[in-house]
Amino acid sequence: MHRLIATLGLPGAGKSTQAKALARTLGGTAFSVGDWLRRLAADGDESARATVASGDTISPEKYRRFLHHVFDDAPASLLMLDGSPRDARHVAVLAEVLAIRSPRSHVFGVLLELPTLGAAESRIRGRSGAGPSQRHDDSQEIATRRIALQSCALAHLSARFLTLWPLVNIDATGCEEAVTEQVLGALPSSWSSPSTVVSGQTGPHAR
Repeated sequence: MHRLIATLGLPGAGKSTQAKALARTLGGTAFSVGDWLRRLAADGDESARATVASGDTISPEKYRRFLHHVFDDAPASLLMLDGSPRDARHVAVLAEVLAIRSPRSHVFGVLLELPTLGAAESRIRGRSGAGPSQRHDDSQEIATRRIALQSCALAHLSARFLTLWPLVNIDATGCEEAVTEQVLGALPSSWSSPSTVVSGQTGPHAR
């Protein structure tokens, strides 16, 4: 049985930062769908290249492949899905793959909120300006498209996610440590230790 924490939000909201922080704190493993897609693109996968180059959302078929990669590779029972699911279609794919690969899993979502689209754009500019950017999708044109697409998808994504699993909204404007503390405080108490096994819980909303 696995426990999954999905970090959701706009590009620049800190999804990767928080997924990695939670993995360190709780003893889990973080899997980034964006990093996975960029590796595929670098290895010559044409559809992955097109998605990265356009800033489009990863297709449900590719997302299914990513999730199977996660479960093939998962060294821990506590998994962080960094930046996914990304739209409502992905929620259905995640439920489908869980039913096959880990049917007794428990899922918890964290939506990292920024006050404006401009705040997301500013963070991405800061990320690119911190040093030579190795992310083609952080270029201004593509980043703007990614932010716009994710902004449009978030409401429907959140509503669909909540039909299956718990989801909490977290103010992501603070420093990394403060946001991590908020997330840890929002998690079910039985998830506070990497050795804890969630027991006596059934159904998608088990807490």
